[in-house]
Amino acid sequence: MDNNNLRKPIVGKYILDTLSIGMYNNPLMLVREYIQNSVDAIDDYNKREDYLENPKIDICIDGRNRSIQVVDNGSGLTASNAKNALHDIGRSLKKIHFDRGFRGIGRLGGLGYCQTLKFITKARGEKLYSVSKWDCMKLRHLVKDKHEVVNIVDLIDEVAEFNMLSYTKKTEDHFFMVEMQNVKSPRDILLNVPVVKAYLSQVAPVPFDRKSFTYAEKIDAELRQRVPKYDTYHIYLNGEQLFKQYGDIVPLGKEAKDTIDDVEFIELQNETGSLGFGWIAKLNLRGSINSTSLVDGIRVRCGNILVGDKNTFAELFREKRFNSYLVGEIHIIDERLVPNSRRDDFEDNETKDEFLDCFVKTIGLPFSRKIREISVARSNGAKTEAKNAVLDRAKKILKDGYVSTKQKDRVIAELKSILKSINGDSDSVENLIRELRHSSHFLDITDDRISSPKKLLLKDMFDIIYEGCSNKKDAEKIIKKISNTVASS
Repeated sequence: MDNNNLRKPIVGKYILDTLSIGMYNNPLMLVREYIQNSVDAIDDYNKREDYLENPKIDICIDGRNRSIQVVDNGSGLTASNAKNALHDIGRSLKKIHFDRGFRGIGRLGGLGYCQTLKFITKARGEKLYSVSKWDCMKLRHLVKDKHEVVNIVDLIDEVAEFNMLSYTKKTEDHFFMVEMQNVKSPRDILLNVPVVKAYLSQVAPVPFDRKSFTYAEKIDAELRQRVPKYDTYHIYLNGEQLFKQYGDIVPLGKEAKDTIDDVEFIELQNETGSLGFGWIAKLNLRGSINSTSLVDGIRVRCGNILVGDKNTFAELFREKRFNSYLVGEIHIIDERLVPNSRRDDFEDNETKDEFLDCFVKTIGLPFSRKIREISVARSNGAKTEAKNAVLDRAKKILKDGYVSTKQKDRVIAELKSILKSINGDSDSVENLIRELRHSSHFLDITDDRISSPKKLLLKDMFDIIYEGCSNKKDAEKIIKKISNTVASS
């Protein structure tokens, strides 16, 4: 067979659908991808040009007009590179060990969630700006049309147009802008500003809020010194600057709270050097942190952008729930630890295995052990407190009398339960039980104003009240009030 007659392989139209809407299990991830590209553009500008005085990323969500805009003042794309950079698939000028995004597919995320997607960009010193406009409705129609056989090159030519236009403002301007028009997503999540804010405050490379987090400056200084690619960026959502949600007070369940007393710095390392470095808050470890705090769990970040979510590495603890007892971050140092295309984990390789082993040995096992020890100590303390409370109730009955035979029987039953758990001397508890059995009713001890027949009647009534009332303290108050009323009448 003549190999020259064989046609070249064709990359079909469905690949574009897979690389856009099929790439992410959460539409919010596409906003993260655009921020990631913006951060790389700002870093690129700082390497090539004068350092930016006010690097920023602005996100504007307009629910009324169903539009989203992401703008940065990074390096932008030159007129000569813009078309290839924006229309090539899976090809990027970025470098794997220097940039956060390097696969050349992240910008496609918006194709599945809007009617029109635009990329508008300009480089410093140029008099032209570039506009790449994608007709997403047409793209979806062509992909779904079973009778339309189109390869990806022809498909891009069909749905995307590129233009270079004269720039009438300052030639020194430089920017990259993403515009999504007629945005549609499940439950309108992309247009829900509070939800987007909560997501980005956890995922994006935003700074700590020094007003609410005492240890912000301490952590930031240490990370800048130890983590090569660590930096923070000014990111605004509808004019409001975004911060990580860490604060001194950490909410737990049932309105309980814990306080961060300090932070502990942690290094994960193998034989060749450091894999990651980070911090863990010093807490009392009294229980799971409320998930609405947006800070629960040990989070792993690469380039200060979250990898996965708060639960991605929870399985590395003895019990997954122990992860939610902790607050902290681990920042990746080793360049061989590369986030996968969805950024929900790392690419599988030997270094990833070493990182996971280090995580278990340095964080998972020690903190699991510590949480269990504190839990056991707390449980023992609670048992001791409960035991002492029963003993106090028994002594009070012996002194003041019981308000109901049901009350006395209940305390005796509790003392018998205590006897079963005592390993040492139990004589004092046994003596209490014997004395309680022969104890007197409080009416017989305290009140001679009530006749014996009335006392018998009241005692039967008090048994009914005590047994029928779920709150035994309230029952005791009611009984005492009735007895006082009868005695004074």
